[in-house]
Amino acid sequence: MKNILYIGRYNGIIGGIERYMQKSAALLHRNGLSVHYLYTENGGREQENFADSFDSIQQFTPENDLLETADIVIIHNIIDVEFLQFMPEKKTFFFAHDHNIYCQRHHYYTPVGRMNCHRKYNKFVCRICSLGRNEAPPLAEYRKFPALVLSDFMAENLHKNGFEKVVKLPAFIKVSERKSEFMPDGVLRILFLGQLIRGKGADLMLTSLAELDIPFECTIAGDGKDRIMLEKTVDNLQLRDNVHFKGFVSDTEKLWENCDIFFFPVRWQEPFGLVGLEAMAHGVPVIAFDTGGVREWLLEFENGIVVPEKKVVAAAGILGGLAGNREVLETMGKRGIELAKEKFSEEKFVENFKKLPEALK
Repeated sequence: MKNILYIGRYNGIIGGIERYMQKSAALLHRNGLSVHYLYTENGGREQENFADSFDSIQQFTPENDLLETADIVIIHNIIDVEFLQFMPEKKTFFFAHDHNIYCQRHHYYTPVGRMNCHRKYNKFVCRICSLGRNEAPPLAEYRKFPALVLSDFMAENLHKNGFEKVVKLPAFIKVSERKSEFMPDGVLRILFLGQLIRGKGADLMLTSLAELDIPFECTIAGDGKDRIMLEKTVDNLQLRDNVHFKGFVSDTEKLWENCDIFFFPVRWQEPFGLVGLEAMAHGVPVIAFDTGGVREWLLEFENGIVVPEKKVVAAAGILGGLAGNREVLETMGKRGIELAKEKFSEEKFVENFKKLPEALK
């Protein structure tokens, strides 16, 4: 296997899917593989930087020779079904990063009460739940391909929805040893990093922070449609002196160097949570709500603490307890680095990736 073809929707960074494609393509290229990319529509940030990770990047056309010359093709996002007829047989995987292949709302929680769903797709129930806002997911068309997933949680969901062949390809992360000490000024530094949309739960985090009676600072890095609402919430909770919005941050190294806890307050069932690996790799302990694939990388009391979903007061209590114990923070941070090396090394990812053609037989 020499030539890899990624296929996605955008030619720039929208969120975690594009960032994952970019980083994995760069890693595979460093290990002797050629990785090309076809996109179906223009969009996203950092388009030049994104393109630099690939041997070539072009807009999708059915006549593109890469579709035939590639040894393996990986569809990294749901694209219009009209494109699927051009995917080479016995060479194509569908990488299921999100719930939108079996959830018409895409969020996999109910519109009223935002209760997480665990059902398989049902065209009648899901149409009502989605309030008719989205088209039905193209399950039948995508079930023709073997699926790739990052977590057992997603594998279970795909099997539940009729995918016969599902292959788990564990994620990877490059470790960066922690250089700074924890809480140098006695102030707990909390980081939120992600899109500012309801599913990511930044509003839940703010409710937790309002319960704290310790010195703390919180950095919110990311952007999205909920930013205005979140800024109003900060004012309403009288947290303006403690919470700082950084907007979209492309280079996150300084964020990781200057935080003591990564708060992962997801409301939706996170399919995996790649940002959690970043925290581990930088020696930053994690507090996360117990949803989706979080437990695939967060080991209780080893590299962080899992909190029952939406239990904001419980999360505040844990934050307060950790603020008084630097040794626990240091121990969890070191263990996170160890786990990143043991379970999510770049070497293991490349080794597993090169075995993918066997799964197509």
